[in-house]
Amino acid sequence: MKTKLFATTLFVSLAFSGASEAKLFNNKTMWIGIEPLVLKTITNSHMHVFDYKDVVKGNKETYFKINESELSKVSEFIHHNFKRCGGYRILPGEPKASEKLSDYKALFATSAFGWYDFQMSLTPDYSINQENMVNAWLPEISEDYMNSVVIKLSNFKTRYYKSPEGIEAFNWIADEWKRIGKDRTDIHIDLYHYATHDQPTVIATIEGSDPELKDQIIILGGHGDSINTDHEAVDSPAPGADDNAAGIAVVSEVLRNAVLQNFKPKHTIQFIAYAAEEEGIQGSHELAKVYREKKSKVLGVMQFDGVNYNIKKTFDMALISDSTNADQNNFLATLIDKYVHVKWTWDQCGYGCSDHAAWNYEGYRASFPVEAIMDEQTPYLHTANDTFDKSDNSTEHAVIFAKLGIAYLIELDQ
Repeated sequence: MKTKLFATTLFVSLAFSGASEAKLFNNKTMWIGIEPLVLKTITNSHMHVFDYKDVVKGNKETYFKINESELSKVSEFIHHNFKRCGGYRILPGEPKASEKLSDYKALFATSAFGWYDFQMSLTPDYSINQENMVNAWLPEISEDYMNSVVIKLSNFKTRYYKSPEGIEAFNWIADEWKRIGKDRTDIHIDLYHYATHDQPTVIATIEGSDPELKDQIIILGGHGDSINTDHEAVDSPAPGADDNAAGIAVVSEVLRNAVLQNFKPKHTIQFIAYAAEEEGIQGSHELAKVYREKKSKVLGVMQFDGVNYNIKKTFDMALISDSTNADQNNFLATLIDKYVHVKWTWDQCGYGCSDHAAWNYEGYRASFPVEAIMDEQTPYLHTANDTFDKSDNSTEHAVIFAKLGIAYLIELDQ
Protein backbone atom coordinates (compact mmCIF):
# COMPACT_ATOMS: atom_id res chain seq x y z
CA MET A 1 0.00 0.00 0.00
CA LYS A 2 1.48 3.34 -1.04
CA THR A 3 -0.07 6.50 0.35
CA LYS A 4 0.48 9.70 -1.61
CA LEU A 5 0.54 13.15 -0.12
CA PHE A 6 -1.28 15.44 -2.50
CA ALA A 7 -1.58 19.11 -1.76
CA THR A 8 -5.35 19.06 -2.04
CA THR A 9 -5.75 17.37 1.33
CA LEU A 10 -3.63 15.98 4.14
CA PHE A 11 -5.27 12.58 4.37
CA VAL A 12 -5.92 11.31 0.89
CA SER A 13 -7.07 8.16 -0.84
CA LEU A 14 -4.72 5.20 -1.11
CA ALA A 15 -3.06 4.24 -4.36
CA PHE A 16 -2.07 0.64 -5.10
CA SER A 17 0.73 -0.49 -7.35
CA GLY A 18 2.65 -3.72 -7.93
CA ALA A 19 6.31 -3.33 -8.85
CA SER A 20 6.50 0.28 -7.73
CA GLU A 21 5.03 -0.67 -4.36
CA ALA A 22 7.60 -3.42 -3.88
CA LYS A 23 10.38 -1.01 -4.72
CA LEU A 24 8.98 1.48 -2.20
CA PHE A 25 8.85 -1.03 0.61
CA ASN A 26 12.34 -2.34 -0.05
CA ASN A 27 13.82 1.09 0.66
CA LYS A 28 14.91 2.24 4.10
CA THR A 29 12.04 3.91 5.98
CA MET A 30 12.18 6.78 8.44
CA TRP A 31 9.93 9.25 10.22
CA ILE A 32 10.07 12.97 9.52
CA GLY A 33 8.31 15.85 11.27
CA ILE A 34 7.05 18.67 9.04
CA GLU A 35 6.33 22.14 10.43
CA PRO A 36 2.84 23.65 10.01
CA LEU A 37 3.77 26.44 7.57
CA VAL A 38 5.65 24.04 5.30
CA LEU A 39 2.81 21.53 5.35
CA LYS A 40 0.29 24.28 4.62
CA THR A 41 2.37 25.40 1.64
CA ILE A 42 2.48 21.82 0.35
CA THR A 43 -1.27 21.55 0.76
CA ASN A 44 -1.92 24.84 -1.03
CA SER A 45 0.42 24.03 -3.91
CA HIS A 46 -1.93 21.38 -5.39
CA MET A 47 1.10 19.24 -6.20
CA HIS A 48 1.96 15.63 -5.49
CA VAL A 49 5.07 16.28 -3.42
CA PHE A 50 6.01 12.99 -1.75
CA ASP A 51 4.76 9.51 -0.89
CA TYR A 52 4.30 8.30 2.67
CA LYS A 53 3.29 5.10 4.42
CA ASP A 54 1.90 6.38 7.70
CA VAL A 55 1.09 9.69 9.34
CA VAL A 56 0.71 10.92 12.92
CA LYS A 57 -0.83 14.33 13.60
CA GLY A 58 0.96 16.16 16.39
CA ASN A 59 0.28 19.62 17.75
CA LYS A 60 3.71 21.02 16.89
CA GLU A 61 4.50 18.99 13.78
CA THR A 62 2.89 16.38 11.56
CA TYR A 63 4.87 13.16 11.37
CA PHE A 64 5.19 11.07 8.21
CA LYS A 65 6.73 7.66 7.73
CA ILE A 66 8.52 7.77 4.39
CA ASN A 67 11.20 6.02 2.37
CA GLU A 68 14.60 7.67 2.47
CA SER A 69 14.31 8.28 -1.27
CA GLU A 70 11.45 10.73 -0.61
CA LEU A 71 13.69 13.10 1.40
CA SER A 72 15.05 14.78 -1.69
CA LYS A 73 11.50 15.55 -2.86
CA VAL A 74 10.62 17.23 0.44
CA SER A 75 13.92 19.10 0.44
CA GLU A 76 13.53 20.26 -3.16
CA PHE A 77 10.01 21.58 -2.51
CA ILE A 78 11.18 23.56 0.53
CA HIS A 79 14.24 24.95 -1.22
CA HIS A 80 12.15 26.02 -4.21
CA ASN A 81 9.32 27.61 -2.24
CA PHE A 82 11.16 29.09 0.75
CA LYS A 83 14.64 29.62 -0.71
CA ARG A 84 16.12 28.15 2.46
CA CYS A 85 16.72 24.83 4.20
CA GLY A 86 14.94 23.15 7.07
CA GLY A 87 11.19 23.05 7.59
CA TYR A 88 11.31 19.39 8.51
CA ARG A 89 13.44 17.13 10.65
CA ILE A 90 14.34 13.47 10.67
CA LEU A 91 13.28 11.62 13.80
CA PRO A 92 15.48 8.90 15.36
CA GLY A 93 12.47 6.56 15.41
CA GLU A 94 8.69 6.48 15.59
CA PRO A 95 7.18 9.59 17.22
CA LYS A 96 6.82 9.10 20.95
CA ALA A 97 3.83 10.18 22.98
CA SER A 98 5.86 13.04 24.43
CA GLU A 99 6.28 14.47 20.94
CA LYS A 100 2.51 14.63 20.50
CA LEU A 101 1.67 16.65 23.60
CA SER A 102 0.17 20.05 22.97
CA ASP A 103 1.86 21.96 25.79
CA TYR A 104 5.60 21.68 25.18
CA LYS A 105 6.58 24.07 27.93
CA ALA A 106 4.56 22.03 30.42
CA LEU A 107 6.24 18.91 29.11
CA PHE A 108 9.71 20.34 29.57
CA ALA A 109 8.85 21.42 33.10
CA THR A 110 8.11 17.85 34.21
CA SER A 111 10.66 15.86 36.17
CA ALA A 112 11.36 13.68 33.14
CA PHE A 113 12.62 16.77 31.33
CA GLY A 114 14.15 18.53 34.30
CA TRP A 115 16.95 19.70 32.01
CA TYR A 116 14.61 22.37 30.70
CA ASP A 117 14.04 24.06 34.04
CA PHE A 118 17.75 23.74 34.75
CA GLN A 119 18.66 25.26 31.39
CA MET A 120 16.18 28.10 31.76
CA SER A 121 17.54 28.86 35.22
CA LEU A 122 20.73 30.13 33.56
CA THR A 123 20.83 33.90 33.55
CA PRO A 124 23.00 35.27 30.72
CA ASP A 125 24.48 38.69 31.42
CA TYR A 126 23.51 40.83 28.42
CA SER A 127 25.20 43.98 29.70
CA ILE A 128 27.73 45.65 27.40
CA ASN A 129 30.96 46.42 29.27
CA GLN A 130 33.88 44.99 27.31
CA GLU A 131 34.43 47.80 24.81
CA ASN A 132 38.21 47.86 25.19
CA MET A 133 38.63 44.15 24.51
CA VAL A 134 36.17 44.02 21.62
CA ASN A 135 37.63 47.11 19.95
CA ALA A 136 41.14 45.66 20.29
CA TRP A 137 40.08 42.47 18.47
CA LEU A 138 38.10 43.95 15.59
CA PRO A 139 41.03 45.42 13.62
CA GLU A 140 42.66 41.96 13.62
CA ILE A 141 39.90 40.41 11.50
CA SER A 142 41.52 39.13 8.31
CA GLU A 143 39.48 39.28 5.13
CA ASP A 144 42.33 37.48 3.38
CA TYR A 145 42.08 34.54 5.76
CA MET A 146 38.31 34.38 5.38
CA ASN A 147 38.74 34.49 1.59
CA SER A 148 41.07 31.50 1.80
CA VAL A 149 38.51 29.44 3.71
CA VAL A 150 35.74 30.20 1.22
CA ILE A 151 38.02 29.40 -1.72
CA LYS A 152 39.13 26.10 -0.18
CA LEU A 153 35.63 24.89 0.69
CA SER A 154 33.94 26.06 -2.50
CA ASN A 155 36.64 24.34 -4.56
CA PHE A 156 35.29 20.98 -3.46
CA LYS A 157 32.97 19.86 -6.25
CA THR A 158 30.29 19.35 -3.62
CA ARG A 159 30.00 19.12 0.14
CA TYR A 160 26.76 17.13 -0.07
CA TYR A 161 26.45 15.08 3.09
CA LYS A 162 26.47 11.71 1.31
CA SER A 163 29.35 12.47 -1.03
CA PRO A 164 33.02 11.50 -0.53
CA GLU A 165 33.94 15.16 -1.11
CA GLY A 166 31.51 16.15 1.64
CA ILE A 167 33.40 13.98 4.10
CA GLU A 168 36.76 15.23 2.84
CA ALA A 169 35.67 18.85 3.27
CA PHE A 170 34.72 18.29 6.91
CA ASN A 171 38.01 16.54 7.56
CA TRP A 172 39.70 19.64 6.15
CA ILE A 173 37.73 21.86 8.55
CA ALA A 174 38.81 19.65 11.46
CA ASP A 175 42.45 19.80 10.35
CA GLU A 176 42.31 23.57 9.89
CA TRP A 177 40.86 24.11 13.35
CA LYS A 178 43.49 21.78 14.80
CA ARG A 179 46.15 23.88 13.08
CA ILE A 180 44.73 27.06 14.57
CA GLY A 181 44.67 25.67 18.11
CA LYS A 182 47.79 23.49 17.97
CA ASP A 183 49.72 25.52 20.55
CA ARG A 184 46.91 25.64 23.10
CA THR A 185 46.45 22.78 25.59
CA ASP A 186 42.92 24.01 26.43
CA ILE A 187 41.69 23.59 22.84
CA HIS A 188 40.60 20.27 21.38
CA ILE A 189 38.82 19.20 18.20
CA ASP A 190 36.22 16.44 18.14
CA LEU A 191 34.18 14.78 15.42
CA TYR A 192 30.59 13.82 16.13
CA HIS A 193 29.65 10.78 14.05
CA TYR A 194 26.16 9.74 12.94
CA ALA A 195 24.57 6.35 12.39
CA THR A 196 22.73 7.47 9.24
CA HIS A 197 25.57 9.02 7.20
CA ASP A 198 29.35 9.39 7.23
CA GLN A 199 29.71 13.18 7.23
CA PRO A 200 30.76 14.20 10.76
CA THR A 201 30.03 17.39 12.65
CA VAL A 202 33.23 19.17 13.71
CA ILE A 203 33.45 20.71 17.20
CA ALA A 204 36.33 22.89 18.40
CA THR A 205 36.24 23.46 22.16
CA ILE A 206 38.07 26.07 24.22
CA GLU A 207 37.75 24.93 27.81
CA GLY A 208 36.48 27.51 30.28
CA SER A 209 38.94 28.85 32.84
CA ASP A 210 36.46 29.72 35.61
CA PRO A 211 35.72 26.70 37.86
CA GLU A 212 32.17 27.90 38.46
CA LEU A 213 31.35 28.83 34.85
CA LYS A 214 33.27 26.31 32.73
CA ASP A 215 30.30 23.91 32.64
CA GLN A 216 28.30 26.56 30.74
CA ILE A 217 28.81 26.59 26.97
CA ILE A 218 28.70 29.38 24.39
CA ILE A 219 28.27 28.07 20.83
CA LEU A 220 29.10 29.72 17.50
CA GLY A 221 28.40 27.57 14.46
CA GLY A 222 27.29 27.12 10.90
CA HIS A 223 26.72 24.21 8.56
CA GLY A 224 29.49 23.04 6.30
CA ASP A 225 27.59 20.94 3.76
CA SER A 226 26.16 22.10 0.42
CA ILE A 227 23.51 20.97 -2.04
CA ASN A 228 22.40 21.41 -5.65
CA THR A 229 18.62 21.11 -5.78
CA ASP A 230 18.53 21.58 -9.56
CA HIS A 231 19.98 18.09 -9.77
CA GLU A 232 20.27 16.60 -6.30
CA ALA A 233 22.85 13.82 -6.36
CA VAL A 234 26.09 12.93 -4.63
CA ASP A 235 28.13 14.06 -7.64
CA SER A 236 26.22 17.23 -8.62
CA PRO A 237 28.28 20.45 -8.49
CA ALA A 238 27.44 22.35 -5.30
CA PRO A 239 30.21 24.86 -4.47
CA GLY A 240 28.09 26.55 -1.78
CA ALA A 241 30.32 29.62 -1.49
CA ASP A 242 27.70 31.74 0.27
CA ASP A 243 25.74 28.76 1.59
CA ASN A 244 27.72 28.09 3.62
CA ALA A 245 31.47 28.26 3.06
CA ALA A 246 31.30 31.92 4.10
CA GLY A 247 29.59 30.98 7.37
CA ILE A 248 32.37 28.52 8.18
CA ALA A 249 34.86 31.26 7.30
CA VAL A 250 33.23 33.50 9.93
CA VAL A 251 33.31 30.78 12.59
CA SER A 252 36.94 29.96 11.72
CA GLU A 253 37.94 33.62 11.88
CA VAL A 254 36.42 34.10 15.34
CA LEU A 255 38.29 30.99 16.52
CA ARG A 256 41.50 32.27 14.91
CA ASN A 257 41.15 35.61 16.69
CA ALA A 258 40.48 33.94 20.04
CA VAL A 259 43.79 32.11 19.67
CA LEU A 260 45.59 35.18 18.32
CA GLN A 261 44.51 37.18 21.36
CA ASN A 262 45.37 34.29 23.73
CA PHE A 263 41.78 34.48 24.94
CA LYS A 264 41.09 32.40 28.07
CA PRO A 265 37.29 32.43 28.35
CA LYS A 266 35.48 32.00 31.64
CA HIS A 267 32.83 29.81 30.01
CA THR A 268 33.54 26.93 27.66
CA ILE A 269 33.36 28.03 24.02
CA GLN A 270 32.47 25.69 21.16
CA PHE A 271 32.83 26.37 17.45
CA ILE A 272 30.74 23.95 15.39
CA ALA A 273 30.58 23.01 11.70
CA TYR A 274 27.32 21.09 11.41
CA ALA A 275 26.97 18.18 9.02
CA ALA A 276 23.89 17.40 6.90
CA GLU A 277 22.00 20.66 7.34
CA GLU A 278 20.73 20.87 3.78
CA GLU A 279 18.37 17.92 4.13
CA GLY A 280 16.29 18.18 7.28
CA ILE A 281 18.86 19.96 9.47
CA GLN A 282 19.89 16.45 10.48
CA GLY A 283 23.28 17.15 12.05
CA SER A 284 22.24 19.86 14.49
CA HIS A 285 18.91 18.27 15.37
CA GLU A 286 20.66 15.14 16.61
CA LEU A 287 23.44 17.11 18.28
CA ALA A 288 21.10 19.48 20.13
CA LYS A 289 19.06 16.50 21.30
CA VAL A 290 22.22 14.88 22.67
CA TYR A 291 23.10 18.08 24.53
CA ARG A 292 19.61 18.18 25.99
CA GLU A 293 19.69 14.52 27.02
CA LYS A 294 23.04 15.08 28.73
CA LYS A 295 21.60 18.19 30.40
CA SER A 296 24.38 20.32 28.93
CA LYS A 297 24.12 23.93 30.03
CA VAL A 298 24.28 26.21 27.01
CA LEU A 299 24.37 29.95 27.66
CA GLY A 300 23.68 30.86 24.04
CA VAL A 301 23.92 29.72 20.42
CA MET A 302 24.81 31.85 17.39
CA GLN A 303 24.20 30.55 13.86
CA PHE A 304 26.05 31.81 10.76
CA ASP A 305 24.43 30.69 7.50
CA GLY A 306 24.28 32.94 4.42
CA VAL A 307 26.46 35.89 5.38
CA ASN A 308 28.35 37.14 2.33
CA TYR A 309 26.05 38.02 -0.58
CA ASN A 310 25.42 41.78 -0.59
CA ILE A 311 24.45 42.96 -4.04
CA LYS A 312 21.94 45.83 -4.08
CA LYS A 313 20.55 45.15 -0.62
CA THR A 314 18.11 47.27 1.39
CA PHE A 315 19.79 46.19 4.63
CA ASP A 316 23.26 44.86 5.45
CA MET A 317 21.98 42.39 8.00
CA ALA A 318 18.72 40.95 9.29
CA LEU A 319 18.00 39.29 12.62
CA ILE A 320 15.61 36.37 12.28
CA SER A 321 12.99 36.71 15.01
CA ASP A 322 11.17 33.36 14.71
CA SER A 323 12.52 30.06 16.07
CA THR A 324 15.00 32.17 18.03
CA ASN A 325 15.28 33.68 21.51
CA ALA A 326 13.94 37.22 21.89
CA ASP A 327 16.19 38.23 24.79
CA GLN A 328 19.36 37.10 23.05
CA ASN A 329 18.17 38.71 19.81
CA ASN A 330 17.83 42.05 21.57
CA PHE A 331 21.34 41.57 22.93
CA LEU A 332 22.59 41.07 19.36
CA ALA A 333 20.73 44.16 18.22
CA THR A 334 22.61 46.19 20.84
CA LEU A 335 25.92 44.62 19.77
CA ILE A 336 25.28 45.48 16.11
CA ASP A 337 24.57 49.11 16.93
CA LYS A 338 27.59 49.44 19.22
CA TYR A 339 30.26 47.50 17.35
CA VAL A 340 29.20 46.65 13.79
CA HIS A 341 27.56 49.91 12.68
CA VAL A 342 25.54 48.63 9.71
CA LYS A 343 21.99 49.09 8.53
CA TRP A 344 19.94 46.18 9.84
CA THR A 345 16.35 45.09 10.42
CA TRP A 346 14.21 42.24 11.74
CA ASP A 347 12.87 39.48 9.51
CA GLN A 348 11.33 36.01 9.71
CA CYS A 349 11.90 32.71 7.95
CA GLY A 350 8.38 31.54 8.78
CA TYR A 351 9.72 28.11 9.71
CA GLY A 352 12.88 26.49 11.12
CA CYS A 353 15.21 27.41 8.25
CA SER A 354 18.67 26.62 9.64
CA ASP A 355 20.56 25.00 12.52
CA HIS A 356 19.42 27.59 15.06
CA ALA A 357 15.96 25.98 14.88
CA ALA A 358 17.33 22.68 16.18
CA TRP A 359 18.68 24.35 19.32
CA ASN A 360 15.53 26.42 19.74
CA TYR A 361 13.45 23.23 19.43
CA GLU A 362 15.37 21.69 22.33
CA GLY A 363 14.84 24.75 24.54
CA TYR A 364 18.17 26.54 24.08
CA ARG A 365 18.67 30.26 23.42
CA ALA A 366 19.62 30.65 19.76
CA SER A 367 19.96 33.54 17.31
CA PHE A 368 20.32 33.77 13.54
CA PRO A 369 21.70 36.91 11.84
CA VAL A 370 21.66 36.74 8.03
CA GLU A 371 23.06 38.67 5.06
CA ALA A 372 19.80 40.42 4.10
CA ILE A 373 16.04 40.23 4.38
CA MET A 374 14.69 36.94 3.04
CA ASP A 375 13.56 38.36 -0.30
CA GLU A 376 17.01 39.80 -1.03
CA GLN A 377 19.28 36.89 -0.15
CA THR A 378 21.42 35.26 -2.79
CA PRO A 379 19.47 34.06 -5.85
CA TYR A 380 22.12 31.39 -6.45
CA LEU A 381 21.18 29.39 -3.35
CA HIS A 382 21.44 25.59 -3.77
CA THR A 383 22.68 25.75 -7.35
CA ALA A 384 25.94 25.13 -9.19
CA ASN A 385 26.20 28.93 -9.47
CA ASP A 386 26.72 29.65 -5.77
CA THR A 387 30.33 30.56 -6.45
CA PHE A 388 32.70 33.05 -4.83
CA ASP A 389 32.66 35.42 -7.82
CA LYS A 390 28.99 36.20 -7.06
CA SER A 391 30.36 38.14 -4.08
CA ASP A 392 33.19 39.69 -6.10
CA ASN A 393 35.65 37.10 -4.74
CA SER A 394 35.61 38.92 -1.43
CA THR A 395 34.36 38.23 2.11
CA GLU A 396 33.97 41.95 2.78
CA HIS A 397 30.32 41.47 3.75
CA ALA A 398 31.03 38.40 5.88
CA VAL A 399 33.50 40.50 7.90
CA ILE A 400 30.59 42.30 9.59
CA PHE A 401 29.38 38.92 10.86
CA ALA A 402 32.85 38.13 12.17
CA LYS A 403 32.68 41.44 14.05
CA LEU A 404 29.32 40.44 15.51
CA GLY A 405 30.63 37.00 16.44
CA ILE A 406 33.61 38.46 18.27
CA ALA A 407 31.46 40.98 20.14
CA TYR A 408 28.96 38.24 21.06
CA LEU A 409 31.69 35.91 22.30
CA ILE A 410 33.49 38.48 24.44
CA GLU A 411 30.49 40.28 25.90
CA LEU A 412 28.52 37.11 26.68
CA ASP A 413 31.55 35.41 28.24
CA GLN A 414 32.67 38.36 30.38
